[in-house]
Amino acid sequence: MKRFIRFFAVALLVGIASAPLLAGDDKDEATYRKIESQLESTTLDTLAYEEADVTEVVKDIAKKARITIVIDKKALEEVDEDDRLITIELAEIKAMNALNIVLDQVGLHKMYKNGVLYLSTEEKAAGVTITKTYDVRDITAKINDFPAPKLRLKGADDTSNGPDIEYPREDDVDTDDIVEMIEESVDADWGDTATVTVAQGQLIVRAPRKVQKDVAELLDQLRSAK
Repeated sequence: MKRFIRFFAVALLVGIASAPLLAGDDKDEATYRKIESQLESTTLDTLAYEEADVTEVVKDIAKKARITIVIDKKALEEVDEDDRLITIELAEIKAMNALNIVLDQVGLHKMYKNGVLYLSTEEKAAGVTITKTYDVRDITAKINDFPAPKLRLKGADDTSNGPDIEYPREDDVDTDDIVEMIEESVDADWGDTATVTVAQGQLIVRAPRKVQKDVAELLDQLRSAK
């Protein structure tokens, strides 16, 4: 079982992209996905600035992507004035990638709140958690395919009756195994800002949005390997 866990830990780091299968999406969740879709689907012909304040650059990206972005005033006050100045020249780039590049330069992070994309400190972004339910019964369900045993003939000097019969060992995965995989493979502050519990064959995960995405990707990998 531990070898099975290590395999998927490595696979997650490789980064197999997949669409998460989630249950219990609410109205806000649909709004957040729409915002991210807008950023991913919008391509900026050019984004060129020389020592412009980060607020001006973010405002331009938001306008071109047709979304609302709010910058946390207190978080911005923690950034030195010189560090707020952006010099950048990009062409034919997704709005999401352009925004990430700008945020990396000033040390701000994305978070979603009240249906709006906020830019704040890493600490505040990590503290915003959401709860999602993942139905994993399709992963833990036992498939009875009745594999045939392997027969091995005995040597002439073996006095025992009949051939050796080796039955294949089943390696089923249960919810506890999946929880262990998640906590070992997904980078999060498990037990604090992130928790995972089991209820009636489903996983209830409370964690920041980025962690939820990693959990969904891992579960999709397990489905692909089943």
